[in-house]
Amino acid sequence: MTLKMLKKDTKTGTKLTEFDIEAKLSGGAVFEIGVKESKRSKAVRRIAEPLMKKHWKDSVTNLHRIYRVAEYLLKRQKRR
Repeated sequence: MTLKMLKKDTKTGTKLTEFDIEAKLSGGAVFEIGVKESKRSKAVRRIAEPLMKKHWKDSVTNLHRIYRVAEYLLKRQKRR
């Protein structure tokens, strides 16, 4: 590793590689996307829960159908 790739962290004084620098710079956007996806998944699960209690019947096919319906219902809710 060359000296050009290493920089010092201002807070801790440790040396950072180019990968550490890239991770620190891109973290905000990646974090934001992760939060949005997490909220969407949670909303879909919340909608799917009562459907699962009624229609699941231990079938994976039904499970996939229920989640597709829940995603559709979430889209419909956002239209209003």
